[in-house]
Amino acid sequence: MINWGLYGVLCVQTYVYSYNFPDDRWYLKALAYSVFLVETVQTALTGADVYFWFMAGFGNVERLKDSNFSPIDSPTIDAFISLIVQGFFCYRIWTLNKRALWICLLIAVLAIVQAIGAAWGGIKSATLGTYSVVKPGQYLWLITSALADILIALVMTFQLRKMSAHDGRYSNHVVPRVVRLTIETNTLTAGVALLSFVLYVAFPNEIYYTCPTGVIGKLYSNTLFVTFNNRIYFRDHLSPGGLVSQAEAIPVQTQPLPSATISHGSVSIDLLRPTLSLDPEKCINDAL
Repeated sequence: MINWGLYGVLCVQTYVYSYNFPDDRWYLKALAYSVFLVETVQTALTGADVYFWFMAGFGNVERLKDSNFSPIDSPTIDAFISLIVQGFFCYRIWTLNKRALWICLLIAVLAIVQAIGAAWGGIKSATLGTYSVVKPGQYLWLITSALADILIALVMTFQLRKMSAHDGRYSNHVVPRVVRLTIETNTLTAGVALLSFVLYVAFPNEIYYTCPTGVIGKLYSNTLFVTFNNRIYFRDHLSPGGLVSQAEAIPVQTQPLPSATISHGSVSIDLLRPTLSLDPEKCINDAL
């Protein structure tokens, strides 16, 4: 039910994205809509599982042992979504600092390892037709996923703070919000992965850990769309008609006051005319 609820949130976010950013670069739109399509498939598979266990199999306790489609929708598809979103944040870190290539490669390796670990356990469960715990696979999936999210949050925060220290345009409004968003979203996904790992270690003979892992994919996909759609806030607050004053949001250059001229006994003085020196869209893209 939580998974379906988060899918509803994802549908709204997808609509908001398509409405507000129809002119986004093609690869960003391909990324967004591909994630939504894969999540739609995952949600349909979880619906088929619920029908198989609790409707068609009503009263049949033995049927609960049959994994049905669950090894495909979780962990395999969830880990694939995690890989896509973590790869996107690797790209963001690299765009902020080209010299951070090594940390991007480390995060990419962790993302790939977690996907491999999840696929390992998922394929074995699907082959056997029942829940089977593959300890190495579970460890690789949950631990490396949490580590990747923690690294993303730390590195993004450091890079954004460093950027704001060198460019005052972002320090007052843009950077604090982006930092807060980065920490909140990546901490949430890392916390769910760690919760699943704790449940897995504390109850090795139970499948309690499958509850948080069943929704982790939706958390990642919503994180991606929150990052995209948060540009609406920056666009409104950095535009000349936004809620934040131009003096705070956009640097203003002024033309020097010309010498006064006297003509037919009257004095003519040009008024000080402010000119914007910053493209708001460029500021948004640089900050994100």
